[in-house]
Amino acid sequence: MSKVFKQAAAVLAAATLLLSFAASVYAHATNLWCYIEKGRVYVEGSFMGSGRKVQNGKVIVVNEKGDKVLEGDTDKEGNFNFEPPYKGKMTILLRVDQAHDADFELTEQDFKDAEAEEKGAGEAKPAAEAEAKPAAEATK
Repeated sequence: MSKVFKQAAAVLAAATLLLSFAASVYAHATNLWCYIEKGRVYVEGSFMGSGRKVQNGKVIVVNEKGDKVLEGDTDKEGNFNFEPPYKGKMTILLRVDQAHDADFELTEQDFKDAEAEEKGAGEAKPAAEAEAKPAAEATK
């Protein structure tokens, strides 16, 4: 074989190895989703690509100063929830191991939006029921 062909084959092999490693790392990146519902913060952890749930992942909640305010572990479904110690800016960290972690930031506005959404949902139900009553009475 020619020297150029051998060099090209070596470069191609190295590139293939590098791309397969990068795809493997990407496929196992950690997803973290957090939301607020009924005054509680819900945390969901999974692995990108496979969708496998993060079991026994360490959840750490820190305030704006970086002080730890809460800690817990995800369950077998990758879930954890807590009553927030305050309604303001906090960062939720999910630690799986040295190579897998993720973070999610909640703000004071997120808490306000969640409260407004819940308040709006509560008000919408009676209005819908009020509209339904005349229609039900008309069919009698």
